[in-house]
Amino acid sequence: MERPREGYAHPKLWLLPMLAAAVLTACGADTQQSATAQTATDQVVARVGKSAITLKEVDQKIRLERHDLALAEYQLRFNTLKSMVDARLPTSAATGEQPAVDWLLPYPRPPRLEINTGGRPLRGNPEAPITLAVFCSYQSVHCATTNLVLRELLDRYAGWIAVAPFDFPMHYHRQGAQAATAVHCAGRQDKPWDYADGLYTRAKTLEDKAFIQLASQLGFAQDAFAQCLGEPDRNDRIAADTALAGSLGLQSVPVVFVNGLYVKGPQSPEHYAMWIDRELQRLGHDPASPHTDAARWRQSAEHIAETDLPLQLNGTSVSSRPEQSTALIRVRDATASPFSPGDTPMPGATLKQIYERHVILQVDGRLERLTLNGGDGDYVHVPRTATTPRDEATMQRIEQPEGESRKLIPPTGVLPLGQEWLEKQLQNRAELERKFVPAEHVVDGHNLLRLEGIENSEFFTALGFEEGDVVVRVNDSWVHSDQNQLWDALTSGQVVDVTFMRNGLPQRVQYVVQEKSYFEENNGQENSDGKEKTD
Repeated sequence: MERPREGYAHPKLWLLPMLAAAVLTACGADTQQSATAQTATDQVVARVGKSAITLKEVDQKIRLERHDLALAEYQLRFNTLKSMVDARLPTSAATGEQPAVDWLLPYPRPPRLEINTGGRPLRGNPEAPITLAVFCSYQSVHCATTNLVLRELLDRYAGWIAVAPFDFPMHYHRQGAQAATAVHCAGRQDKPWDYADGLYTRAKTLEDKAFIQLASQLGFAQDAFAQCLGEPDRNDRIAADTALAGSLGLQSVPVVFVNGLYVKGPQSPEHYAMWIDRELQRLGHDPASPHTDAARWRQSAEHIAETDLPLQLNGTSVSSRPEQSTALIRVRDATASPFSPGDTPMPGATLKQIYERHVILQVDGRLERLTLNGGDGDYVHVPRTATTPRDEATMQRIEQPEGESRKLIPPTGVLPLGQEWLEKQLQNRAELERKFVPAEHVVDGHNLLRLEGIENSEFFTALGFEEGDVVVRVNDSWVHSDQNQLWDALTSGQVVDVTFMRNGLPQRVQYVVQEKSYFEENNGQENSDGKEKTD
């Protein structure tokens, strides 16, 4: 295997986290030229009357552009170097064993800028030692891709990092500013990240109606949300972020600052991980060690698992005063009895919160969920998405349905579905199923299914489907006239992975079922004065 020496970059950035602090200045000049350039920074390059302008002042204004040029020069050099190395390998491998290759070309170190994230909502641990300040537009497909990468990093570095979003809609993104406003309004209803994920999923075809539709499926208070969309101070916040981006010299999105280190995107998870690892090392942390509160800050950590205690929830009475709510719980084979918050239905299990169709228990220091025992025939139980990742074999069946020779395109986003909203929609499953009609495509001797008559369907619109889409696969199963796993997948409590064809091109999206946790319900409420919380 080709392996770079520590402190140097591999041509494909395969081992980026191993890179050390190599610094290139003067657009990739060699060491001697860099030293000469350093001594020349105080050189006066212009005078306006008695006022002098130095080369250092000019370079400060274009520090980001100079780094971009250094990266372009680095890539040109590395591509050339790689071809030279490849040309020499065959002649050096007469014995059949390829010699080791040491890659010694240093990777340019980005400039570090001061980015103030104080008072801004953070995704992840607000006390994290590393903050990723992200300048993006919700109508940018590149930002949508970066959002998926950030979600992955929030899991990989749970507790170590936090993400601070900054609004930077491009002038050609007609819905960009409105989308940013909608995300701020979603923050008032304690769902900014779920809402942002949903908008990124629709980045290619973002329209006005998507804002209200997404709010509806996440269970927002519609009147309050609509009123918030019209408040002028939201535009002021977006304008302030845009002005900040301009003052920093940013011209496109996405741009991520890793504790101030400038990283122009989109980039791979490994690229961002390289700088995160280096920052952790600089601050005295071991990048290979999990954060002490990793479980708390991992994505979807708020999802509370169903309890396996011998308890059955037979009914609830929810009061506007939580302490007066009651839950009818049956313990083992005993007769069901009423319990209130603070009671212990059985040793080690304390009732913490009561909702209409479930309760939250504290069991041995952790939170568990007890769902209402289904009795009403039209009620569809939809569990929240589990946090356990799929096993490798299942993921391979999803990613490579036709074997090693062909791999599906990556998902374009993760679309959140409100639990209560989905339960309501699936009560009309029979009507929804009639929207699937046989298509001309055939797989395994059966016709694939095409969607017809869904223009005014809240359900299919919310899932991102359009008239004429052909649904190909749900998770690791084909969808055709003999089987449609969509319904079982949506009620499985797992991430739902759907592939479909639109105008002859493959599309792929993932769905997760979201619900506020006990802590979000009690600590994430809107302030009494109606102002948005920022913690």
